[in-house]
Amino acid sequence: MDFDLAIIGAGTGGYVAAIKAAQNGKKVVLIEKDKLGGVCLNRGCIPTKTLLKSSEEFVNLSRAAEFGLNVTGASFDWARIQQRKQAVIEQMRGGIKQLLKGNKVTVLTGTASLQDAHTLEIKTTDQFNTADSTTSQVPTANNATSQAATVKDAANPVTTLTYANLILSTGSSPARPPIPGSDLPGVITSDELLELDHVPARMVIVGAGVIGLEFACVFAPLGCKVTLVEMLPSILPPGDVDLQRRLGLALRKQGITAKTKTAVQGITSQNGQLEVKISAGGKEEILPAETVLIATGRRPNLNPAELDKLGIAYTKKGITVNGRMQTSCPGIYAIGDVTGLSMLAHSAAHQGLVAVANICGQPEEMDYHAIPSCVFTHPETASVGLTEQECKERGLEVAISKFNFAANGKAVTLGETDGLVKLIAAQDTHKILGCHIIGPHASDLIMEGALAVQQGLTAEALTGTIHPHPTLSEAIGEAALGLFGNMLHQLNLRR
Repeated sequence: MDFDLAIIGAGTGGYVAAIKAAQNGKKVVLIEKDKLGGVCLNRGCIPTKTLLKSSEEFVNLSRAAEFGLNVTGASFDWARIQQRKQAVIEQMRGGIKQLLKGNKVTVLTGTASLQDAHTLEIKTTDQFNTADSTTSQVPTANNATSQAATVKDAANPVTTLTYANLILSTGSSPARPPIPGSDLPGVITSDELLELDHVPARMVIVGAGVIGLEFACVFAPLGCKVTLVEMLPSILPPGDVDLQRRLGLALRKQGITAKTKTAVQGITSQNGQLEVKISAGGKEEILPAETVLIATGRRPNLNPAELDKLGIAYTKKGITVNGRMQTSCPGIYAIGDVTGLSMLAHSAAHQGLVAVANICGQPEEMDYHAIPSCVFTHPETASVGLTEQECKERGLEVAISKFNFAANGKAVTLGETDGLVKLIAAQDTHKILGCHIIGPHASDLIMEGALAVQQGLTAEALTGTIHPHPTLSEAIGEAALGLFGNMLHQLNLRR
């Protein structure tokens, strides 16, 4: 075998798995057809958060007088915002490249196709890029030329290599529902939206999930009139009911319109302007837009012909895997969005670690019950564990406590008092079942809740831990006290 492990896809799951396997002494090859970092780094998590930061700072300038500061004539330069976004991406991509090089992972640029369970071909129109060098042949981790590697066509090289184990980490792509007119110019997905050269005057966003909500919060503060259209009864499906309500109020304050229980009938172009026909409750309406963003989720990148050839089971939701991330074909694993199990970058990374552990003979299974989910809106939302709705559906007897950031000293000093911390605990054992936060730095605060849910901690464990003052984390401690009806800085909202 040329390699102990081959990995197709250098997104968050793929490159993390490659590094971990190399640290465990495996000879690893990582194949990527586009750019290191995959969707998360190049077209997802990192660029959107970079744009959100620029938008947030612009909002802060408009609030300067609240903090005794005089700012006049504030404006933004979209081209420079985009330049900063690209600089952040390139900086982080360079960091990944150095990590792979330092761990002696071989990186190849090209499109991989499976020949059998232990052989694949890589086709590229460019030279292969390794972590150490550039060459038209396949180098192994120790820089020796592979004897099995053959270049069949100098103009369009096809290289064959063999491996003991394989991880499929091919990610996902934006999903496009069959909406009439969705192929018109100006109807785009998140991939194209990230590359816009200006801020549209009007935007209709189809889908009020994570992608749609975050882009609404990028463009609305910069003067874009944003309307969200969602088929389901609420925004942020399937989030906790209190987060959905509070975020809805926050969006309205920012001038963002959200139309729920609403279907898109079609999109047309009239005199250079897009028109989105929607219907709700038997009534139809036309929404004008310069740009229409289709933000209805993502679909796994599958190659059915190859999967069928190797007997790898899959559904339209993704490749079927067990708890060890093993597919139905021995020696082949799948991680990340292509499995459709938890389409989050941090889930992909952990799935990669689980797969590598099993490849290295260390039995381990993926645990999905305490995966945090963060939405970087204004304000942020974050959740882990069970929602209130899920507890009701399961018939669980629970105690629920909510502490508002308006009663938190640090939040008041920040001028960010919108939001709350909500804890859900088992009525009998006080075990923390869910933690849901909307407010300042919710994405950072959620880790205390994640630790509590993952480790099965009780409310007593949280109340018995001293939270530093003045910090936002005190809101979690207060919510835990509220589970016993003993809040100190707010009248109790326990139920």
